[in-house]
Amino acid sequence: MKLGIFLIITTLGAFVSCTNNAGQLAEERKENFAALLEKPTEISFEEDAFDFGKVVDGEKVQHTFHFTNTGDKSLVLIDVKGSCGCTVPENWPKAPIQPGETAQIDVTFDSKNRVGIVRKTVRIQANTNPSVTTLTITGEVTEKI
Repeated sequence: MKLGIFLIITTLGAFVSCTNNAGQLAEERKENFAALLEKPTEISFEEDAFDFGKVVDGEKVQHTFHFTNTGDKSLVLIDVKGSCGCTVPENWPKAPIQPGETAQIDVTFDSKNRVGIVRKTVRIQANTNPSVTTLTITGEVTEKI
């Protein structure tokens, strides 16, 4: 019983610390790029949705979303996060992206224990108007045979 309570408290503590750290990093980025946040620009993705088709439970799917700063001011991504722990954006640019420049966000979806139709999102907060852009990943996870 004590071990079970200990595990629950430890898991919750780890979850809260991860969540707080991500929020803290976004707040730090807001402070560091405050001047750019007052100057919205435009972001254009080559695609805002990706359908990975069918995968077997436990497989990981990776996709790269390419985008361009189509505005006339520097673009800064404040925060990029998945809708759940199974959808992880990685390698997104931390430095400002100049007008006309392109960049990318790599996204990994872990299908473990996600059998069925899947629709996950990646939320991008930036100095754009509107300030949030959403990318979508869809597909179907099938049971292992």
